[in-house]
Amino acid sequence: MKNGNYESSDEGGVEPHYQQGSTRGLYTYVYVNGDEHFLPKKLLVNPKRDRTYNAFLDYATKVLNPRYGAVRNIYTPEGRHRIRGFEDMTPDGRYVACGRERYKRLDRPYTQIEAPSPRRRNRHSNRSDERLIPAHHNKHLENVTGKISQIPTQGKAIEVFVNGQDIDKPTTVGLSYRQLESMTEAIKVVHEAIREKHQYRVDQICDLEGHVVTDVNQLETGGLYVAKNSYHTFKPGRYEPHGRKNIIVPLSPRDKQQTKYLWKERSTFGRPSDYRRPRTLPPINSQKKHSPDHSVSSYPETRKRNQVNGVPVKAAKHTKRTPKQADYDKDDGGVFKAKGQSRDTRGAKEDERIKKEKQGKAATKIQANYRGHQARKEVNDLKTKKETDEKKKKEDELRAKAAKEENQAATKIQAGFRGHQARKEINQKKQVRDVKNTKEDAAAIKIQSSYRGHKARKEIADKKVKRTEKNTEEEVAATKIQAGFRGHKARQEINQKKQQRTETKNEEEKAATKIQAGFRGNQARKEIDLKKKEKAQNEQEEKAATKIQAGFRGHQARKEVKKKKTKRLDGKTEAITAIQAAARGFLVRRRIEKRENTRQLLTLRSVAQEEVMDILGLIHERDKAATTIQSRYRGYKDRKEYKRIKSSVIANGKPNGVAHINS
Repeated sequence: MKNGNYESSDEGGVEPHYQQGSTRGLYTYVYVNGDEHFLPKKLLVNPKRDRTYNAFLDYATKVLNPRYGAVRNIYTPEGRHRIRGFEDMTPDGRYVACGRERYKRLDRPYTQIEAPSPRRRNRHSNRSDERLIPAHHNKHLENVTGKISQIPTQGKAIEVFVNGQDIDKPTTVGLSYRQLESMTEAIKVVHEAIREKHQYRVDQICDLEGHVVTDVNQLETGGLYVAKNSYHTFKPGRYEPHGRKNIIVPLSPRDKQQTKYLWKERSTFGRPSDYRRPRTLPPINSQKKHSPDHSVSSYPETRKRNQVNGVPVKAAKHTKRTPKQADYDKDDGGVFKAKGQSRDTRGAKEDERIKKEKQGKAATKIQANYRGHQARKEVNDLKTKKETDEKKKKEDELRAKAAKEENQAATKIQAGFRGHQARKEINQKKQVRDVKNTKEDAAAIKIQSSYRGHKARKEIADKKVKRTEKNTEEEVAATKIQAGFRGHKARQEINQKKQQRTETKNEEEKAATKIQAGFRGNQARKEIDLKKKEKAQNEQEEKAATKIQAGFRGHQARKEVKKKKTKRLDGKTEAITAIQAAARGFLVRRRIEKRENTRQLLTLRSVAQEEVMDILGLIHERDKAATTIQSRYRGYKDRKEYKRIKSSVIANGKPNGVAHINS
């Protein structure tokens, strides 16, 4: 590919006239990142169809349809280089398509992923159209021997119970050959199937004896297995292929006595003496006819006194009535059966057989009520479960719909963004082309103007020969004047540039000197302050010393005066003179110190005034330098803007008119 066009493969590298300037496509082979079973697909790279590289990536996404989504990057098979445009692709090249994820290396190179070789045809067979028909996954073909039953792509279907729930039917779970590559993948599939139906998390798969299945080869098609958690123990039970329709409950003590009327079944969970029976019982209010004697033993479901729907209730209080006479000749279901308290029947005992029958009847009614309660509870549980399943199904549908809408919105946004990117790239290319065209136009204008100038000068030279000497002298003078004026303009521009350079240099030097002067002044002021502090300290020390000396000398003088007074009276004059001398010396020294202090103060004031003036001058010069720098910079920006406007006006003007003016 050269300059956006692919080179011709004709002899001599010359394209026919009808193909000149056109783009030629090429074929490439593309793999999917991280998929060792995906065979390479042949893609056509056509810049005329796919205007941008992003459009080609969208085309690759549609053709490959990878699992990770859209194709966003293309790498070489080794993963060392990333393809950034059409110019990096070669004819019959092999590449790896990736999404946002990184390049994934395989156990073998991508270039070794090839289609399997076709089967060898029997040379003795005369049928040319003979093809192998693959076997369907049918239970009738499981035991068929031959190559078809040994295909590695055959899956398995197993029946899975939930741990401890042997009443429900098992869940059929289909495992593909890819999911049978490892036990973890198979457990994941079983977990998904069980979670949707029973809301149960699965970590392990066991057989019906409670042994954990650790290898995929132990799973058999149609086999019965139990799914459980790792923190739950295995619960044995009657795990049957079709489940158990009836719920088995323990019998009451009375039911154990009448086992000859029930279907007996040994319990697998209770003691050997316990029996179980089906949960479905005949209705309590049966429609059978009563026995002639209306005895309890003949029909236990008969409604008796103080019972409502077979359930004993508290007897209601009655008003006083005349007591009934007991008829001992008539038996209403038992001997000495007392229906109420009276003086005639007081003290009579109830028959033990009737008492036991009543107790058994009460027990059966209690059991029947309990079983009805359990059945209603299960029905309600099934209803709630069905409602929850329906709600979950609706929620899943809404989620799927929302995800679909989100995906559609994402694709629309991506398509809009890619279109925006493509339009942006096209506009950039157009701008580059326009800039190139403007440059070419400017170059053409210059060439035309130079050529026309040359032609005009040639014509003038021809006319010079024909014209008279006056005309030749005038033309020579005009050319000299023009040459002088042009040289003057060029020298003037050069001098202006030199002056600008010198001014900028002088300004920079002035700014540097001002900064240095300010720093040095600051350092000098610091030194002067230190000297002032030292001098003031020395002066205080000298004053203190002079005071001490003066006091000591006065003390000595007074001492001597006292001695002289005591020794002799004639020495009064000497003491007076000594005191006067000391006082005069003290006064003279004090005057000298005052004069020195005034001189020092005057010198310090003058130095401070000079420093203040220097600082003010530096500040003024700094402000002046800043204003000059700012003015120079603004002039530079204005000149730059003027040149840009002038160049744009020249570039947008008509070439012929400009050439005419130049000529």
